[in-house]
Amino acid sequence: MNCEQSVAIDLPQKILISEDADKKVWLSYNNPEYLKERHNIKGCDTEIDNIAKALNGVSKAAVAK
Repeated sequence: MNCEQSVAIDLPQKILISEDADKKVWLSYNNPEYLKERHNIKGCDTEIDNIAKALNGVSKAAVAK
C-alpha cells in the first residue's frame, strides 16, 4: 500500500481452495504481478517478489502430501 494506495482493495492477499464437481481440488490466488499491473505499481519490485515467494511457499505447503 505504500507503493500504490489503490492496491488496498485487493489486500490482504487471500488463497481460495475449492473443489469442483469432479472432486478435483483447486488452489487459487491473485498473482502479485497481476496486482502490480492492475494498480500500476512502480518501484516496488522487491516487495512484489517477496509476496510472490511467500504465496508460492504457502501454496506448496498446502498441497504437499
